[in-house]
Amino acid sequence: MFLVNDTNDFLSWQFGASRWTPDEQAVVESNMAERLNRLAPAAYLMVVTPEKSVPYQALLPHGLAAVPPAPDRPAPWLARRFPQACLYPADRLTALQTHGLLYFRGDTHVNGLGAFHLYRETILKLRAQGAQIPPPLEFGMLKPAAIGFEGDVYVQIDPEQKAVFDADPDSGRWNDMLEIALAFSIRPGRARAHQVEPVGLGDVRARELAVYAHEDQSLPRALIFRDSTATHLVDFMAQHFSRSVFVWHDRDVAADLVERERPDIVVHFIAERFLATYPRLSALSR
Repeated sequence: MFLVNDTNDFLSWQFGASRWTPDEQAVVESNMAERLNRLAPAAYLMVVTPEKSVPYQALLPHGLAAVPPAPDRPAPWLARRFPQACLYPADRLTALQTHGLLYFRGDTHVNGLGAFHLYRETILKLRAQGAQIPPPLEFGMLKPAAIGFEGDVYVQIDPEQKAVFDADPDSGRWNDMLEIALAFSIRPGRARAHQVEPVGLGDVRARELAVYAHEDQSLPRALIFRDSTATHLVDFMAQHFSRSVFVWHDRDVAADLVERERPDIVVHFIAERFLATYPRLSALSR
């Protein structure tokens, strides 16, 4: 199901059938260097969310499960070339599978537990770079809740294929949903940052926009560009900054928002599959 509906054809990148050319690598390298220069003195961290088939390669069809992934594919190449500015926690998510499933069954995204670990790795990386922010939340500070979940891949399958999932009463389905999953929120009374009205940002065109204010206004300010891979970690990230603005933007960093917010830290969450088109993007957009 995952392979048939992968419109991004990510496996061709994972196993090296598709690659950036040397010229494309040079464009990305130049754009990243320009981005870092133009954002200074703000710190910048790109967080590349590993695709599901990377930490779960062992669950791919047998012929693929044993094939070494391409070491020069975009995400690990970026992380090696810009070790301070790019976080690609594929090895960590692979190791953390012992804590439970980290991705939704019928979806390409990290689930609640995967998002928590992705958040923790991000905060640990920022602190290692010198950011004066609190340590990551502990798992015991979270409150779990059961949810039914379909998934962006599951909803695309043909109706006759769905009958396969109805045949087994022990498949873990909940009503018409594919799976029962866990969502996590911060326990009551433990959150110190809360969502506020986006004053002064009413004209920003974005799929989603969220602004948080923290009780401790001495903390750094953050501007966080994200996609759907970071949906389940927004509340967690907000607990580390005096003001945090989350913008669902199209794979890019918007200069006009940086100029308006004047953040101390810019974080950029991007799905690994979207790096395929990165040589065609600019250092900053508007």
